[in-house]
Amino acid sequence: MRLNQLSSLLLLFVTLFFYNANAQTDNRTQQVFSEKQPIADQGNGYYINPIIPGNYGDPSLVRVEDDYYMAFSRGDGFIIWHSRDMVNWEPICRHTLPKGFNRVWAVDLQYFDDRFHLYMPVQNFPGKEIRGFGNFVVSAENAKGPWSEPIDIEIPVPDDEAWSGIDPGFIQTPEGEKYLYVNHGYVVKLNDEGNKAVSSPELVYDGWQYPEDWNVECMCLESPKLFRKDKFYYLVSAEGGTSGPSTAHMTVVARSESPTGPWENSPYNPLVHTYRQDEKWWHQGHGTIFEATDGSWWTVYHGRLNGYTALGRSCLLLPVEWTDDGWPMIKNSLNAADLLPLPKGENVGHGLALSDDFNSEIPGIQWSIGHNVAEHLQFGNGKLIMNATGNSLREGTSITVGAVNASFEVTVEVEVNDENTLAGIALGYDGIQTDGSQSTFSEAPEWRKRDAEIPVKNDGRVFMKIKNFRKDLSFYVSDDGKNWQSFGKGLRQHDSYNIRLFVFGDGTAVFQNFTYQGLED
Repeated sequence: MRLNQLSSLLLLFVTLFFYNANAQTDNRTQQVFSEKQPIADQGNGYYINPIIPGNYGDPSLVRVEDDYYMAFSRGDGFIIWHSRDMVNWEPICRHTLPKGFNRVWAVDLQYFDDRFHLYMPVQNFPGKEIRGFGNFVVSAENAKGPWSEPIDIEIPVPDDEAWSGIDPGFIQTPEGEKYLYVNHGYVVKLNDEGNKAVSSPELVYDGWQYPEDWNVECMCLESPKLFRKDKFYYLVSAEGGTSGPSTAHMTVVARSESPTGPWENSPYNPLVHTYRQDEKWWHQGHGTIFEATDGSWWTVYHGRLNGYTALGRSCLLLPVEWTDDGWPMIKNSLNAADLLPLPKGENVGHGLALSDDFNSEIPGIQWSIGHNVAEHLQFGNGKLIMNATGNSLREGTSITVGAVNASFEVTVEVEVNDENTLAGIALGYDGIQTDGSQSTFSEAPEWRKRDAEIPVKNDGRVFMKIKNFRKDLSFYVSDDGKNWQSFGKGLRQHDSYNIRLFVFGDGTAVFQNFTYQGLED
């Protein structure tokens, strides 16, 4: 046996041993490991990005003594994760805002006055009369909640046609003065509580001008994240656009001796950026820079996996070092694709299992559930009972979960006993549905239905499976969950990684044993 084969086997043994031992104290990590989700901690003193796979873009991180907390927006609310070593993360809170609040964009998580504060731009909210986004703040003594009702910061809208007011970023001076930045370089002063604007927006930063020959989507100056070190305030921003060309996005840095500028751009910009299309991570940008408990410095940011941008923006971590003239740079010019030394700190367990046995009466954090859907769901006792609404998949009752692997398969057991009700599982809006008597495609064009009608033999109960292998889809049904019948071959490649359980029509559907399994690429 060759030396490199022995090394690979040894690494595999060490990794398996680590996770098998860890499973005794952390069932969550073992569940994620058994689902073959990407796991950053390699179990041998090193980690590899992403630290949180899947669609977890626009990260905002705050450290409170030895604990790190990271927030991500989620449409009508936000998710908060907790860590003590910056690599292993546990989800601790999924907070949904009151009815009428929707389309939350990039948030900013802060801690001051012995409370957590989360600033968020919201596109839709009750009583909206302004152009662009409203900015709100919620607070809590514990990151797990309960969180307060959202307070409108009431930022006056300037006479600027380009105004959108997204991506708030908070900073407090040693004297206690509080400021809130938004995109395009605008800043407002806040009151002592940090929940109301007490000035009009002032344009104080124009961004960093990247080379003209760079292939980007737009200037798109956004995501201001601020911190103070020594005598300087540092402003960390995103430019280049979050989509568009693979090389579009970036993180840039500026500094000032005042929290409102004037700002001097770093001569070492950009901090992170995708330079070539063949890199593993595209659209790298939107960073937060922070100091760890041991005095080291780091940045969390997001990037999209090369060739699988529909997976969403995964959360990445790189070490930062400081130049002699006081600027942050990525340590030793490391790359997000490198195998990196594990930071110091306690492992609190990692990850969010996507499978669900529906034994809990409380919906799992993995599920995205809209306000208008929650009242039609009943979780518990090994079942998810969904009451049908609407006349199509797009109009019906549905819950979703995002895949985290480039290749994966999902299975679920569905029971329907009403010819006027259709229920099933879909990837995006393509999938399998049943009325209890036969299984067909959901949302399928006519040409797909040539072999897409399979009788249900088991009193309205059918097992369904969707396999996505490198965006090639396969669909299966089964009477017993063991012997699978394939149908609907020859479909186009699929770009959605949004898994949906749904029901529409007049009746009720029962779902059991939803399982997620990552596949080897």
